[in-house]
Amino acid sequence: MPQVRCPHCGTTMNLENRRETDFSLILGALHSRERSFSELLRITGLPRKTLYLRLKELCKIDAIIKNKLYYLNEANPHKEWEKKLMNGNSRLFNKKTIALLLLLCIGLPVTTNVLATFFQSPPPPPEPGPIGYFTAIVTANNVSNVYGWQVGLCFNSTNLEVIDVRPGGFLTAIEQNAEAAQNETTGYEITKKTMFCYTIIDKDILFIGQTLLGEDVSETNHSGSLVIIKFGYYYAYQEPELIFDESTGYNTMLLRADCSEIQLHENTVTIRCLP
Repeated sequence: MPQVRCPHCGTTMNLENRRETDFSLILGALHSRERSFSELLRITGLPRKTLYLRLKELCKIDAIIKNKLYYLNEANPHKEWEKKLMNGNSRLFNKKTIALLLLLCIGLPVTTNVLATFFQSPPPPPEPGPIGYFTAIVTANNVSNVYGWQVGLCFNSTNLEVIDVRPGGFLTAIEQNAEAAQNETTGYEITKKTMFCYTIIDKDILFIGQTLLGEDVSETNHSGSLVIIKFGYYYAYQEPELIFDESTGYNTMLLRADCSEIQLHENTVTIRCLP
């Protein structure tokens, strides 16, 4: 007898036993009440085409009736359609299968649910994660009178993923009691002296900003890191780029307390990437 492997659980069975099990699942599900094709598909866990063929065969021997829904044919004695199914090479109702059918028919819905679970499709495989990570550090070099800043970064979102965004120590050291909230695309962090926020725009622009708070804080005069970003890459190492083009609306700039812009030179704001 040819052997087949169940696509769901991997169990090897011959075609005859597979057919017997399919009929048992269908008849057990119909014993309590009528069912739609969709309900039978869900309860039995059978492939759509297999279920259609099994239902067609059961209707042909008058074991069940189709009238929009599927019913057990109570007018046709079980022995009559059992004999029809046993003709030819099919031995559906051997002792083992009849025992299973009787068990299903005496009101044990739990058995049907267990068998349906047995034939359910396995869960989909997990989505692949990044193959590597790196850290990008944006730095301000030798600047003075800085009250706030904004940084625009463009990156290839089909390859790179933003994992984490944290403020550097340029404006002020990160305080222990900072309130923070972050998710995949937006985030903010507020301390007693600064406010830091970022967002991802159109999937491939990371827009970040930080400002001092209040009038009793001094503008910053030194060099230091503005922001630290962790990236993951999926198929190749690739670095993001700073945006300086004002036409984008997301250009990198440094600001004074009066909101005037500090002139940037070639190395005023730089980015370096570390593995």
